[in-house]
Amino acid sequence: MKPVYEKIEEIRKEKGVTKTSIAKKCNKTVAWYHGISTGKRKANVDSLQEIAYALEVDVRIFFESKLSVMQNKSEEVI
Repeated sequence: MKPVYEKIEEIRKEKGVTKTSIAKKCNKTVAWYHGISTGKRKANVDSLQEIAYALEVDVRIFFESKLSVMQNKSEEVI
């Protein structure tokens, strides 16, 4: 499973969006976004929602593989 910050960067690159563009859409500095996208700064729920909005994706996509693993484990218990 990839860390959330790696998933954010992967999506950003796939969409061809710059770090500056994401920061502007979030009304934050590029340094703020860079910190989150490199894992040096922890992203809270609000930050993740802002980034998801800027990337035009559902915030749950950042946790997609983690949710799948949790769902599979819960199915094994049943």
